[in-house]
Amino acid sequence: MCRISVLISALLVLLLVADSASAVTPSGAIALELLGGTVGGVVGAGLGIVAIGSIAPNLEARAARVATVIAGVTLGGGLGATAGVLATGKILDVEGGIAGCLLGGLAGGLASAFVEPLLYSIGIPEGVTEFLGFVLLPIAPAIGATIGFNWSRASSD
Repeated sequence: MCRISVLISALLVLLLVADSASAVTPSGAIALELLGGTVGGVVGAGLGIVAIGSIAPNLEARAARVATVIAGVTLGGGLGATAGVLATGKILDVEGGIAGCLLGGLAGGLASAFVEPLLYSIGIPEGVTEFLGFVLLPIAPAIGATIGFNWSRASSD
């Protein structure tokens, strides 16, 4: 029940923000697409983490658990961000590339899965690493999905 209310709240915020932008400039549309992708990335990463929590503890091998975490974060955040960007584009009546949006969202989701290990390996303090890992978890897929959505549009013109 709690997950459904969070999802509905996120969608209502997205609709309110997008509806208030009746005359959107291209840069305003991109900002709103990024916002929609971030909301979608938060919801998707949350759902991916919930799925991970139920699958990963049952796996024996450490490599299988790590692969499950990476897959859950990549797919959850990437698909959520893609859905958020596509929904925002639809609401704003902006045309973009679905395939590019999906590929960008998944690439950003994959990148977000490796932020913390990369920062730890180069010696960034734990507090900074944890903060950046948490912040970039939904934002990296949103950036990728937004770039893919708009790049596809620009290349088809």
